[in-house]
Amino acid sequence: MIQSRNPYDESQLRAAVRRLDGVISRITDMFAFAGMSALIGAIAVVVIDIVWRRIGGQSFIGAVDLTQFCVMAAASWAIPHAFSTGAHVTVDLFGKKQFRAFFKIIDALIPLTGAALMAFLFYLSWERAMEQLAYGDVSQNLAIPMILFWVFLLSGLALSGLVCFVKFLKFIVTGEAI
Repeated sequence: MIQSRNPYDESQLRAAVRRLDGVISRITDMFAFAGMSALIGAIAVVVIDIVWRRIGGQSFIGAVDLTQFCVMAAASWAIPHAFSTGAHVTVDLFGKKQFRAFFKIIDALIPLTGAALMAFLFYLSWERAMEQLAYGDVSQNLAIPMILFWVFLLSGLALSGLVCFVKFLKFIVTGEAI
């Protein structure tokens, strides 16, 4: 027996995908806020280092380690937000109105390709992070475990991949581009 398509089920699917997109958007907002807070922390460390050099004549020990740590968090956690909001750089080489069907296909493939790329980068980064963990590598001055730097990158890549996949689902189900 073949069942006919129920429009009520389709609207529930659309609503579920839109809710999922909203939840992912809120999560990326929180990550971006935390990342930008870390960037403010990095700026504060640099300013304190400059002031300490002027007043005390010495550099602030660990400033480079702390700055790198904060910048890693900021960069890794801002990328998913850019995917979520469509704030990444795009280039319009052809008029979208003239090649509407072609760009419809491209618009569907971009988030899917992004999800695949983020998954591949996560896979490669995971292997390197596990090496760092096994070796017990630490930063130069403060001996911050290097795996913590990788946690920022891995979480940013995982969230970016998830965001791209949800954007792909949203496009397929609702027809709405990023």
